[in-house]
Amino acid sequence: MAILFNGSAAIISLVITFLTGGFKFFVFPADPAAWGVVTIAALGYAIYERGRFTAAKLLDASVFATISNISVLVAFAGSLFLYAETMAVSKLLGGILIIGSLFLVSAGNKQKRVSQKGMVIGIIISIALGLAWMLDKSGVGYFNAITYNILMWTIPTLFIYLPGMKPEVIKKEFKLVSWKIFVLAGMNVAGYLMQLKAMETAEATRVIPIVQTSTLFTVLLGIIWLKEKENIYKKIIAGIMAVAGVYFLV
Repeated sequence: MAILFNGSAAIISLVITFLTGGFKFFVFPADPAAWGVVTIAALGYAIYERGRFTAAKLLDASVFATISNISVLVAFAGSLFLYAETMAVSKLLGGILIIGSLFLVSAGNKQKRVSQKGMVIGIIISIALGLAWMLDKSGVGYFNAITYNILMWTIPTLFIYLPGMKPEVIKKEFKLVSWKIFVLAGMNVAGYLMQLKAMETAEATRVIPIVQTSTLFTVLLGIIWLKEKENIYKKIIAGIMAVAGVYFLV
């Protein structure tokens, strides 16, 4: 599923860029550090994409969405050191709230046990995503939002495909999702490009947390649409804590 998603996103990002004339603004710096940033960030995104569909199968959408806030903490803490951005008591409180929401949603459950494998995968890929997010601001600084957006959809696709991905598996997965994968990929391309545009002018420690305000909506949709009613109050509280933590981080 990951190779289909990223491959579709790479194609869509290229089409959008050429249709809008964005290719005129492509930038390819000679500095080796720029390509080091691209490689590490792309690897982080590849790890996330390779594992997120597995985690989504093992965990409720509301649980997975809350766990993914680890990526905010990783990106936030890393950005403080990498970009020398300021720290405040409110930001520290935000971090505590997000960690608290993770423990709350992953605690023992009498009605339905949370998959330990899903939790481990979710944590690992969230850390990888956080590291990639942390490097995005450097990426758009070396390149620009348009160029970096293309690179971050194409290079990770190669990383995902190379570790033994069989063409038969790709064909089978495409039959299951068909056109839906293009819709999902298109939405992700648009959202990520806007995130990169914001990073060109704002601090990473402000932009990255704002992205995670989607957590509460995912938790609520998981409860209402997917009927994930187990531990409903705990999920809602954890989602609210996570979003409150994001706002304190900002």
